[in-house]
Amino acid sequence: MQKDREGCSLGLVPMILLEALVLLCAGLAFVAGIRGTIVAVFMLSILNWMMHDSAVFWRWEIPLIIGAVLGIGVLFGLNRKAGRSNFTTGFVGGIISLVVFAAFITPILAVVIWLLIFGTGLIPAPKKGQVAWGLAPSAWRLLLGVAFIIYGNFLAF
Repeated sequence: MQKDREGCSLGLVPMILLEALVLLCAGLAFVAGIRGTIVAVFMLSILNWMMHDSAVFWRWEIPLIIGAVLGIGVLFGLNRKAGRSNFTTGFVGGIISLVVFAAFITPILAVVIWLLIFGTGLIPAPKKGQVAWGLAPSAWRLLLGVAFIIYGNFLAF
């Protein structure tokens, strides 16, 4: 699967499957935290190995590894600072329940049910600093997921 001079030589179905793989990497980074980030980097490394020869492989792999180490380090520090408080657990549980409800129920009804049943996890603590540090790991996971999508698209195409 090498590129030609005209651009990407893949068909539609392989391109869709590669994009699904990249989105899976982003989802793993957001949902599974540090472990998911490690698995996502491993999957992107396999994608890099499949799409590039040995000369180009290391040009893409070294920045991926450096970015992964820095990203995991920041995520570890933010998780430690947040202290895995009840606020973070309630926030992540509330977001996951919203996604599950929205998949099976109309969105407006899903938001109403979610607010009535699971929305209590989003009630902020009295201190703004605690809220900010409680949301920081989730925001960093989201940023890592977006970075994986962008980097994975550069790797694949």
